[in-house]
Amino acid sequence: MRTSRQYVDRRIACAILGALYTCALVNAQVQESQESQESQESQGSDTAHPNADTVTVSDDGMTELHVADMPLTTALRMLSVRSHHNIIASPAVQGTVSADLYDVTFEEALRAILRANDCDYEARGDLIYVYTAEELAALRAAATPTTHRVFWLNYVTASDVERVIQPLLSEHGSIATSPAARVGIAANPQSAGGDALAGHDFIVVYDYPDRFAEIAAVIKQIDIKPLQVLVEATILRAGLTEDNALGIDFTTVGGIDFATLQSTSPAAQSITTGNTPQVRLDDTTFTARTELNAAVPAGGFTFGIIKDRVGVFIRALEEIADTEVLANPKVLALNKQVGNLIVGRRDGYITTTVTETSAVEKIEFLETGTQLTFRPFIGTDGYVRMELHPEDSIGGLTPSELPFEQTTEVTTNVLVRDGHTILIGGLFREVNSDTRAQMPLLGDLPIVGAAFRSRSDTLAREEVIILLTVHIIKDDADYARYSAEQFEDIERIRVGLRRGMMWHGRDRLAQTYYRRAVKLFAQGQEGDALWNVRMALHSQPRLLAGIKLKEEIEQTREWDEDGSITRNFIWDLIVGKPGAEAPPFGRPAPPFRRQDNSDAPGTE
Repeated sequence: MRTSRQYVDRRIACAILGALYTCALVNAQVQESQESQESQESQGSDTAHPNADTVTVSDDGMTELHVADMPLTTALRMLSVRSHHNIIASPAVQGTVSADLYDVTFEEALRAILRANDCDYEARGDLIYVYTAEELAALRAAATPTTHRVFWLNYVTASDVERVIQPLLSEHGSIATSPAARVGIAANPQSAGGDALAGHDFIVVYDYPDRFAEIAAVIKQIDIKPLQVLVEATILRAGLTEDNALGIDFTTVGGIDFATLQSTSPAAQSITTGNTPQVRLDDTTFTARTELNAAVPAGGFTFGIIKDRVGVFIRALEEIADTEVLANPKVLALNKQVGNLIVGRRDGYITTTVTETSAVEKIEFLETGTQLTFRPFIGTDGYVRMELHPEDSIGGLTPSELPFEQTTEVTTNVLVRDGHTILIGGLFREVNSDTRAQMPLLGDLPIVGAAFRSRSDTLAREEVIILLTVHIIKDDADYARYSAEQFEDIERIRVGLRRGMMWHGRDRLAQTYYRRAVKLFAQGQEGDALWNVRMALHSQPRLLAGIKLKEEIEQTREWDEDGSITRNFIWDLIVGKPGAEAPPFGRPAPPFRRQDNSDAPGTE
């Protein structure tokens, strides 16, 4: 027992002597460095770098450090001794230091030599503990447990936010996101709605509390209300068609006259002959017909002579058709979202897919008319990049139920300033057609050959001009202003259409009487106003403005029952329930009472 205790005492003594030796060695090195520096200064040396490793601390606490390939633990001991700070290094702290620092604080010097070796420190009271970066992260993680926080999103999706804030998490952090919303609008009711998320998107962040402030700041910057654009499109299609046609017909019948054939003719325009009578079949008959004016469309000038067995007809036509089609759709769309507008028609047709075992029929649709597809990309400088696909088409189905389409369209990507207009023009097409029909040889004769031929010239010219005006909706005031403008334009069109109706129509009469009633009521002539509003409601009983004016004049409401059994039955079921409100428009509810407060007959 005594021998074991003596052995322990020797170990302790050796440890103390070793520590004293180390301290003496460090002090000797420090003293030697100071003496060397003082010697150089006394000799007036101008050398910028000292010859030995030194650490000095001035009276005001500024530190100067000059070391080269010194072990990190030795540099920490020298810094501790000279600055009188208690520094304790972890056994895992390793590395070397080469640095020249002038007039820095103790913290700056300590942080500089530690970061060069992927280390860091933590101050606890008067002690400074030095660890590797991994050790310090593990200690902080163990001291501070992770928690969670829910971030509600208004305008960005949870998946987009997850990608942005993922780099801000610690190595122990994680994110949970709300389910994504369904894309698109379902065509059938069975696929719409369901159990899809009906609330806001959100993310749940699991991490240390000190990470939440930075994450919240980033989400606040990106979760902002997106901009919108109002696209006003004007699509003008102008078409010009010119037709010129001239045809001359000869109809000659030999051996029989038109009367015998029971022929008919609309005046002197053409002849429709009947069958040859049986008694004339043995006679010699012949006919010569040119039918050259059949290529000339109906209308224009027609001249004909029918005499005995000869019919001569001349038809001439010159037709000019000038057509303009104007469309002015307006679409409001979010930034980077596709807007699609069609004003036209859909023609359905059946397609059949035949396989070895079956034939499957499917109904598809051909869309024609004025169409506009676009996607805006709104910049922060007042410009908008627009992906555009305007289209103006006509089409339909052939007699064999096959679709055909004639279209003018363009796909482009342009940059436009807010409030400016994009012009897409030059979509020009011209078709010339020259058709000539004649009798062989006779039609080639000079002068008289014109009587044996017909000619038709057709010119079709079409041009499409597209104007697109883009407005950035910057705030709610802009949205309200544009909405009010559109509402007023619609009202102007509606009122204009109504004023174009005949004056004795029921709608026009109702509007006339109503306006007269409003004017008289404003002048205080309530009797005349009431008569006019009743006349207005007589012509148009559903004139809501007239009903309200009548209630205001009479200071009463129309609360008489409308005689609907279903309505009364449902109200009887509701009125007895707790919390049910009084009948609307002041209608009395059972039990009904006389003026003497006794129950009326037949009531409970």
